[in-house]
Amino acid sequence: MRDTEPIRKILTGVGVCVVTCLVALFSYMSAGWGLLDSAYMVVITVFGIGYGEVQPITDPLLKMQTMVLIVVGCLSGLYSVGGFIQLVAEGEIKRALGAQKMSRGIRRMKNHTIICGFGRVGKMLASELAAQKIPFVVIDNNQTRLAEASDLGIAVVVGDASCELILQKARIEYARSLASVIPNDAINVFITLTARGLNPDLEIIARAENPSTDHKLRRSGANHVVMPASIGALKMAQIINDHAATRGSTPADSLGKNLSAVEVSRGDELAESTVELAREVLCDLGSVVAIRRGDQCVVTELQEQMVLHDGDTVLLANRE
Repeated sequence: MRDTEPIRKILTGVGVCVVTCLVALFSYMSAGWGLLDSAYMVVITVFGIGYGEVQPITDPLLKMQTMVLIVVGCLSGLYSVGGFIQLVAEGEIKRALGAQKMSRGIRRMKNHTIICGFGRVGKMLASELAAQKIPFVVIDNNQTRLAEASDLGIAVVVGDASCELILQKARIEYARSLASVIPNDAINVFITLTARGLNPDLEIIARAENPSTDHKLRRSGANHVVMPASIGALKMAQIINDHAATRGSTPADSLGKNLSAVEVSRGDELAESTVELAREVLCDLGSVVAIRRGDQCVVTELQEQMVLHDGDTVLLANRE
């Protein structure tokens, strides 16, 4: 209710001003003035321009109406402006108080985690840490993402996480761990280097998109390097190894809610067929996302003309 008060003031002031102006307009017109002269008189009176009267006003009633127009028009205008100023001021004050409160919260943090980047992976990580009640602070230079984090009650620091000053604002010297999850290997290397220099005892977990970046991150000071794509492939391989199924598997034999597997057998329609044909044959069951070869090699980057052989297993993402 408090937030709507300034808006109510603005609407009330504008409404009173408009009604007063219309009444005055018709009053001048009823006194024999033309529409243009009447409108001109209303405008210069309400806005206090100070010009002379358009026509001599001798009628006492018209003089009283003009005085009412001056007083009510000015007061309603000031009332509307006051509501607008209150609306802006309250918003700024709330923002300032919120930022001040968050800043005090960060200044008291110890043994916390610093998340560099609030993208897809950063959001998932923040959600997990919040669920486990682990204190953390997010660093990002994207205002939209930071506004989203702030709305969720997450402590944020605005800026480039590879900058020493920004990391110090996040109290890196008192932090227990840092996760650099930006989808850019070069930036993650810079962040790791800077963070390690500021806190030699910090546990650093860095994200890598390219396997060749692993040793660079470790040389830069990362304790752990995580490659999301590799984790996904390994998870698929584990599921395939643990839950091999036949093409005719029932829902009870499927690999949980989202995944299922189909084994390629000799004489089967899938044997010696291509991935492209397998997609067509299995389209009712799900989408082909990986192939495990008979030698246990898992292929996640599929080529449409890749040939399936006896003993291969097709991993499917189930239809919703």
